[in-house]
Amino acid sequence: MAEERKRYAIILAGGVGERFWPLSRTTRPKQLLPLGEGGNSLLADAIDRLNMVIPPEDTYVVTGRSLLETIRYSGLAVPRENVIAEPAKRNTAGALVWAAAWLLATRGEEALDASLSVFPADHQIDSTDAFKTDVTRALEHVEEEGGLMVMGVPPTRPATGYGYIEVAEAIEEEDSVVPVSAFHEKPDAETAQEYVDSGRHFWNSGMFFWTISDFLLELEKASPAHFETAGQLVEAISTGDEVEIRTLFEQLEDISIDYALMEKASEVSMIPASFRWDDLGAWDALMRTLESDDEGNVTLGPSIRIDTRDCMVLNDEGEHATVALLGVEGLTVVMTGDAVLVMRSDRAQDVRDVVKQLKERGSPHL
Repeated sequence: MAEERKRYAIILAGGVGERFWPLSRTTRPKQLLPLGEGGNSLLADAIDRLNMVIPPEDTYVVTGRSLLETIRYSGLAVPRENVIAEPAKRNTAGALVWAAAWLLATRGEEALDASLSVFPADHQIDSTDAFKTDVTRALEHVEEEGGLMVMGVPPTRPATGYGYIEVAEAIEEEDSVVPVSAFHEKPDAETAQEYVDSGRHFWNSGMFFWTISDFLLELEKASPAHFETAGQLVEAISTGDEVEIRTLFEQLEDISIDYALMEKASEVSMIPASFRWDDLGAWDALMRTLESDDEGNVTLGPSIRIDTRDCMVLNDEGEHATVALLGVEGLTVVMTGDAVLVMRSDRAQDVRDVVKQLKERGSPHL
């Protein structure tokens, strides 16, 4: 066994969740919506799951400046000072550079040899025991063997809304760790089916594991600009130079960690998830995870449905409003106090187009 290392967790919670409009808003982001277990927020669920592996005092939530106070005072089981805000939006590569620099500046030398696990804030995961087992194995592997690791989810359908990880060899045992040969962006339907049939493609969960020293080592080779900025940020954070922090961070390229690092790194492996997982990225994902009636309808809040099939209805106004569907199928209807969304359920990924138009109009309903 490797020498016991300090372990930290990073939960990425910077997005608003535009595809969950109109329920998700700039001051009520998706990760704080009561879509988790027993009405918990997704972010609260993420922290609770991690509690089995990494204590709250070593768990950090990285978010945007506009959400900092909202998330800090949302009753999460982590210290408020562990909710930290990026200086600007620079995608997941920027967020993880910021997290590493923050740990190195505030936790000192111990952070350099520490192991780090990274999780998005908006996943739905069923089996907590299996989650604990898989995360522990992933951390032990990077602590003993080094390199970077990603959690891959065995695909259950030809999903076009997820990125895919291609492994170099077929996985024969559930507890295998295999080299990654390629990362693939969201495919079309035909390609997604080919991925599922291959047995060597897995959904990219966005869950990563590495030691901070290995992260910086690989970052220096894959993206020197990010590596250099990380070092400069450590010094700026240590001295509290807010102007320098923002200046440095805003110079970073707006790019995902997959593009900036994972696709270029020399040592990347994958561990397959043994738990059930879903990325609640849009309304169709939520519909998949909730129980439906005999007609295939999923309902949250009161509604009237007559000759209606395969629809999702969410009435956030409760008894203060009536939502009625008559003679329709395959629709998603969301009612809030100041907005209504009606769409074909297969257009869930396109809700961002609505939000884009609202922004262009300067709408207050964001």
